Amino acid sequence: MEPGSTVSAVRSQRVLCGEEIRPAVILIKEGKIHSILSDSEASAHAAGKLELRPMVGAGVAGFKCFLIHSGVDEFPHVNDTDLHAAMKQLQGTDSVLLFHAEREVQHPATEKGDPHEYSTFLRSRPDIMELEAIRTVTLLCLQYKVRCHIVHLSSAQPLELIRAARRAGAPLTVETTHHYLNLTAENIPARATQFKCCPPIRDTANRELLWSALKAGEIDMVVSDHSPCTPDLKCLDRGDFTQAWGGISSLQFGLSLFWTSASKRGFSFSDAVRLLCKEPARLCRLDNQKGSLIPGHDADLVIWDPEKEFMVKEDNIHHKNKLTPYLGLALRGKVKGTIVRGRLVYSHGSFSTQPLGKHLFIQHKTPEPL
Repeated sequence: MEPGSTVSAVRSQRVLCGEEIRPAVILIKEGKIHSILSDSEASAHAAGKLELRPMVGAGVAGFKCFLIHSGVDEFPHVNDTDLHAAMKQLQGTDSVLLFHAEREVQHPATEKGDPHEYSTFLRSRPDIMELEAIRTVTLLCLQYKVRCHIVHLSSAQPLELIRAARRAGAPLTVETTHHYLNLTAENIPARATQFKCCPPIRDTANRELLWSALKAGEIDMVVSDHSPCTPDLKCLDRGDFTQAWGGISSLQFGLSLFWTSASKRGFSFSDAVRLLCKEPARLCRLDNQKGSLIPGHDADLVIWDPEKEFMVKEDNIHHKNKLTPYLGLALRGKVKGTIVRGRLVYSHGSFSTQPLGKHLFIQHKTPEPL
């Protein structure tokens, strides 16, 4: 929120209410404290105001929630009451609920560790946080039969839960990202906070299990999870992994990153199209117009040389903020041009002078009234 904005509610796990510190939501009306609700009361109040169906009717493709603190206070994570309310709203629609699948769990206390070492941060986000979050997602998906999607899977440990839920009929999909398929914890230098993301990059053995699951069709798609930020948010001067913003910039290099690693593991061009284009379009219910080269579909094309090798340098990074863990990496497969609905938007380092994108709205099924 910008300074000067009107605040209608403040939610925190630590609110001083009288002499007691407890989770609460402070509701504000016309500049005065209107009421102070407990977490459960507030959820019953957020559920009463949950208006997902009108947004579905307006063409919104889907919704995303965090099962853990999002890192941004004005975008709070959901609790179980919120989740059940949302699933009830989405029953009978074709919409999808996306989950950042980590949950706070009690795990054995460890030494605080050096905040400049990546291993310290990695120990703070163990695999079990993803495992328990995905356990919650699979149970909800099976109970309500609402389409659910796990974003940026980093741990291979929950894969068996995902397999079991799908065998039982859960309409569940899952993605992983270029950084989990290309980077490994063992190779992250001290103070290199450009590698920090949540969930974290894990070890080499875990990475290879993700590739195997991708090959077996157990992971549906590969996405960028592009998360740009200014260098100051990455705490580069301090090199403190515990305080740095979590997110990796990689949007323009996705195709090259995937092809560099995937081609060595026996993946084909058609695999790349399926994982990077077709399945993401299907997730958004845009596969009737995007994701495939079919007459009648949008003429969204990439022109690239799959054999061309290049190095990631600051002067060929087109993101506003040039910080990326891929700096200095040699990649295979260079994009020459990009066409969006028949309009050339990128060619050999030059962009269209005006944005040519547009909003995409989805025609969902009309659900029965609640």
